[in-house]
Amino acid sequence: MFALVGFAVGYVVGVQQGKEGMEKLVASWKHIQGSEEFAAAIESARTMAGGLLKQALETGGGVVAGEVKGVVNRRLRVA
Repeated sequence: MFALVGFAVGYVVGVQQGKEGMEKLVASWKHIQGSEEFAAAIESARTMAGGLLKQALETGGGVVAGEVKGVVNRRLRVA
């Protein structure tokens, strides 16, 4: 989480420093994307989204549940 806050601050500073600042910002973003903390945050978000979707499918009723299930099934076939 601190990495993302640092990136946001870096963005503001990078914009103010022109092309060199933006190059540093891009390098920082690539470093953040490769970090274990970022990977863990993404995995946590995926797990949470999956849990929420499962809960919606189990507790939702009627047309909404059917529509969500249809979207999920179409996405799974594409992937």
